[in-house]
Parts: sequence; C-alpha cells; structure tokens
Amino acid sequence: MSFKLYLHAALSPIEWSQAVWRFDADTPECQDELAYDAIVQHLPREGLIVDAGCGIAKWPIHLRRRGYRCVGVEISRQAVRIARERDGAVPLVVADTRQMPLKTAAADAVLSFGVIEHDEAGPLASLIELRRILKPGKLLVVAVPFNNLLRRLIVNHLQRYVAWKRRRASVRLGFAEYRFTKRELRSVLRQSGFEPIAAYPNDMHPPRVVGLWVDYENLLEPTHAGSDPKQLFTLPGWKGRVARALIRSVPWLVCGEVVFIARAV
Repeated sequence: MSFKLYLHAALSPIEWSQAVWRFDADTPECQDELAYDAIVQHLPREGLIVDAGCGIAKWPIHLRRRGYRCVGVEISRQAVRIARERDGAVPLVVADTRQMPLKTAAADAVLSFGVIEHDEAGPLASLIELRRILKPGKLLVVAVPFNNLLRRLIVNHLQRYVAWKRRRASVRLGFAEYRFTKRELRSVLRQSGFEPIAAYPNDMHPPRVVGLWVDYENLLEPTHAGSDPKQLFTLPGWKGRVARALIRSVPWLVCGEVVFIARAV
C-alpha cells in the first residue's frame, strides 16, 4: 500500500498541495527539474496541452512562451490571480481537477504535477477524469511523491514515530498526501485506462534537493514556518553536501518525485 503522510491539520490536503507557492511564490523554474528534458520530449508541438492542477501556472506560462498551446486548470482562485499577474495572456480555468469543465477527448496531452496524491480517497477518480479529457492514444505526464527506498527503509518509520509523538502531545494531525512506489502508480494508471510507457526520477538540480529537504523539514517542523524562503529546498553544511552527492549519483534512491509517462488506451 502507498504510504500516507500525516501533518498538522491546520492545512487541508489541497492546501498542503499548494504549500510551496503559498510559502514563496518565487518557486524554482521548470528547467530546474531533473526530469525536465524527459517531460518536454513527450509533449506534442501541435494540439492542446492541459495542465490539471497548475498552481500559479508555472508550466503553462513556460510552455506557451516556447510555442506550445497550454491551458491551466486550478482550484485556487488565489493561485490563478498570481498566475494572471505574471502573464495575463495564459488561459486559466478555476475548477476542481476531479470534475473539469472540459469536453471529453479535448486534450492532446495532460500534465498532472503534485495533485492526485492529495485525495485521501485515492488517486483513481482523479486519473479517470484525466483520462476522460484526453484523446485516445495521447499522453499523460503525471508526477507524484515517490516512496523511494530511503523512505521505505528509514524515513517512513521515523515519520510514523514523529506522528505518534505529536498525537501524544495533543497535536491534531490530518492527511496530507500519499507517496507511491513505481509499482503502485503503474497499477493505478492501468486501472484508470492508461498504459504506462516510461518512468523518471524527479527532483531539483543541486543545490536544491526537494525530497530530502521535505523529509528533513517534516520530521522537524512540517509547517516550514521557520524556513528562509531563500533557502527553500536547500540543506545546510554537510547535510547539503551529502544530499547533493546522492541526487547526482543515485537519484532513484532519494528523489522526491517519480514522473510517469502513460498513454490513454
């Protein structure tokens, strides 16, 4: 089973999905992601790309400036407002990605980055809706938190212990996200009408190390309230040196996300 992460209940699962841009809207660029080249090579130059759960529209803005047709769908009006301040020409729709006001088989590609893991009922309903708007034979690019080997062997056990301690201290915790192995995500993609065709480790290019930074922060203070925005996703000192070396040499061991490319069948 996928790993369920519980954090402070002050934020809902949807708000946890928006934590990065709410904390610091000056988020890293698309090109800073390890899987950037792999993602872009699968996107069609012709046809419509839908970014389902686009946040502050980082990907739609980036892709449209490079000649792609891309529309963003986002549930947060605040995020849409920030996106339109950044680029008033980007087309955006305010809607829940589990029930989008788009025609069936309208899209030639669909992006879903950091979205489907935040539904405690599971990702199936979200993926079925993404399949509905995608033309047969076209591609979904989906990124979710990766339950990598380091997390399965060490971090998840520490996270359960910390959650137990917080509950003992009367801290109210709530569901934040699922973390998936490649096998788990491959299975749910097939259940929802997709055929997985490729998988890539994803994180940020050093000095940023998202997965290890998030795990470190969550074990200490999951609101990130004391973090310096300039140090977002950056570990200090020897921790940072070790983290950067691991991302460069064994990304599948420690990367924060897995990206799957899947074809609608």
